[in-house]
Amino acid sequence: MAHTFLFAISLFAVLASVVLATNTNTSCFPGDATVQMYNGDLKLMRDLEVGDKVAVSKNVFSDVYAFGHKDADVISEFIQVHTASDMIELSEGHFIPVDAKGKLVYKRAKDLQVGETLWGSSQITELSKVEKLGLYNPFTLSGNIMVNNVEASSHSEWFLDSLFDAIGATEYLPYAYQAVLAPLRAIYNIVGKEIYGKGYAAVNSCVNVAEFGMKHGGSIALAVGIAGVATAMLTKA
Repeated sequence: MAHTFLFAISLFAVLASVVLATNTNTSCFPGDATVQMYNGDLKLMRDLEVGDKVAVSKNVFSDVYAFGHKDADVISEFIQVHTASDMIELSEGHFIPVDAKGKLVYKRAKDLQVGETLWGSSQITELSKVEKLGLYNPFTLSGNIMVNNVEASSHSEWFLDSLFDAIGATEYLPYAYQAVLAPLRAIYNIVGKEIYGKGYAAVNSCVNVAEFGMKHGGSIALAVGIAGVATAMLTKA
């Protein structure tokens, strides 16, 4: 068990840093957004933790396995999207699915238009901007999440955006970023929620995973060092 735990920490340290090192965007949800838990309870975005099972679409649930951002103190601007029945607030670069004549198409929040229909919801009746406290970007295994009873992507603008925009493939960016994060999901599924959670917490105590990319850019030296130490301990044990 100790060997498995050390291995999970070392592998997680490298992969988490590699995939999050370039995540310098601030596209997230505010802290007072609500998420439905597996047991039916509602939980504030600011209270979510790795391992929580949350609604990702109607009657479908998935585990949270990482955070791109988890900042309780920052005040940011969000786009407030109103429909006849729901309201969601998200950063302008966050992706959200719309119903394009029966086809699911991802758009950035800043590109939404009144009259469009949100996927699984209803037509957008109003778009406005609001400042709110907190920046939270939970990643789920499925790649999407229900926020305020509205389905949204877990993903937002990142390092591939300029390339995909240039070739007219913006709507496919959430799928690309889901693929980029596949190694972390593989670790989660292989070692299980409990061991992964301990590994995440251990690495997070050394390097705040949710803030590492934003503050340190492409540097992964510290994570590689952690991985090296853990691997050495495995070899000697």
